[in-house]
Amino acid sequence: MRCGTLLCVSPSEAPNNSSLSTVAKLKETLAYPGWKVVGACSFLAIFCGSIFVYGFPVFFLHIQRDLELSSASTSLIFALSRGEAGIAGPITGWIVDKFDSRPIIIFGGLMVGGGLVILSVVHTYWIFLAVFIGMVAVGNNTSFGQTFLAVINRWFIKRKAVAMTLVITSYTIGGAFMVPLLSRGVEALGWRAVLLYTGIFVVVLSIPTSFFIKRSPESVGIDINLSPEAPAIPESAAARARVSESDFGVKEAFKTTTFWLMLTGSSLRISVTSGLLVHAIPIMAWKGLNEQSGADLVALLFFIAIPARLFFGLYNSGLQTRFVLSMGMAFGTLGLFILVFVDSGWSVYAFVAGIALLEGATTLNWVLMGQYYGRRNFATIIGIITAVYSVGMLASPLFLGWIFDHTGTYRVGLIVFIFMCAISSVFFFFSSRPPAPLRMQRQLG
Repeated sequence: MRCGTLLCVSPSEAPNNSSLSTVAKLKETLAYPGWKVVGACSFLAIFCGSIFVYGFPVFFLHIQRDLELSSASTSLIFALSRGEAGIAGPITGWIVDKFDSRPIIIFGGLMVGGGLVILSVVHTYWIFLAVFIGMVAVGNNTSFGQTFLAVINRWFIKRKAVAMTLVITSYTIGGAFMVPLLSRGVEALGWRAVLLYTGIFVVVLSIPTSFFIKRSPESVGIDINLSPEAPAIPESAAARARVSESDFGVKEAFKTTTFWLMLTGSSLRISVTSGLLVHAIPIMAWKGLNEQSGADLVALLFFIAIPARLFFGLYNSGLQTRFVLSMGMAFGTLGLFILVFVDSGWSVYAFVAGIALLEGATTLNWVLMGQYYGRRNFATIIGIITAVYSVGMLASPLFLGWIFDHTGTYRVGLIVFIFMCAISSVFFFFSSRPPAPLRMQRQLG
């Protein structure tokens, strides 16, 4: 039976899709409750998740001056917050796979909001560090990251790429207007007042919105195999073995070469973007721009990334997903190369365009993991990958800060990032679909 907010229909009563008009098919697709979940996740990604992911570099120089810190010490705040995601990643993934998403999101919203309110009155570096990592980072990484991806991965099969693209693009949409908004708020009110109001804002939005985010279609009585998201069943055994929704166990995923290629490529990619985002405005200042102009250019990066993510995620070019992802990394490599080696005012715009295209393609990173390894253990697998790449997320901002403290320039650090970005592109290029698990191959004969 097909149930939930859809009509309850037995397989024998279900209409033949081929007889449905295009309009009727569209209505049936949009009636699927998963799109409400996408809307709620996207809303929180825009207004809450984007603040942590993209908005905090606005505070970098202000915190550094107010607490009288070196660049490396300031970087440590943001680096450890990203490293925390790795330590908690496997645990968070297991929790998200096993329990309802609503209490997880409420918990995270209270942690983030409360942490930001406390930070607005902290004047000691080590207390600031502890609160930022122990409350803000834990709350954000638990609720506004893996949870959204895991929930969307459970709700969608056919339109997984569309749904994930919409949610992941929402972070970029938030970054596009939150960065200049936070920057101007800091200039007008001071960074502490902005943290206070932001904390209240996160709590007020996250708690009521969490009630619209259901864990899975099964949790509301919908059999996904009898829904508009039901996967097509190939006729031959060989074709069925290649179906992308064949769920891998965690140990089974470990045994595939593709898992390790994706893990390495993802780790290099996220290490680069983590370092760049933390130091984005200081890098613009190093290139001769003032802080406000730097913040506006970072916002421009996110504005460009919005259509780039929608294009890469939704447009079917005929190319395999891994090739498109590799191409996005190549654009980022080129943008970094121009920033470092071209001594001209337009180099910062080329850098912004290149990183925006890289960010646009990164949507496909998690889409690809969902397509390759299925629904059942997605959050756990992603949590393990998070634990590995968090080492790079921790090290890369510290590395750039240390380089700048000792040389007065970001040049050497960015050259290292060029090589990392290029290697990531190569690894994604060779990340082909893994063969079905051995147990499934035996079942299919």
